[in-house]
Amino acid sequence: MTQLLNEVTPMGPGELRVEVLGHPLRVHSQEGAESLGRAVEVLEQTFRDMDQAYRLRWGNPPSALDTSTWMLMGALNLAHRLVVMEQEASQHTQDLEQKLTKLLDDVPDDTHATGPLFEGEE
Repeated sequence: MTQLLNEVTPMGPGELRVEVLGHPLRVHSQEGAESLGRAVEVLEQTFRDMDQAYRLRWGNPPSALDTSTWMLMGALNLAHRLVVMEQEASQHTQDLEQKLTKLLDDVPDDTHATGPLFEGEE
């Protein structure tokens, strides 16, 4: 936990300094150091995943790429993952709503029975 807090340094009101893979960035955020530190962790893992994919495809690390371009690609990659997850969650919610509506439509409106609930009861 201490490592996360060392990566996030307050600079001013709503402004923080974070280090992503050793590169300092100024961030405007109202999030606390802990959640921002977790976000940095996720972003760094995205860069490592991209680096691994690049190595598998090309056989060497992306050292020829400009660092800021590589970081922007990582952030866009992460944003794309988030959008896909949000779309999947939205579709899942819509599917559940449709199933619930169908189940509610299948239940008769008049559920008052005059007889016993279970057969054999008297």
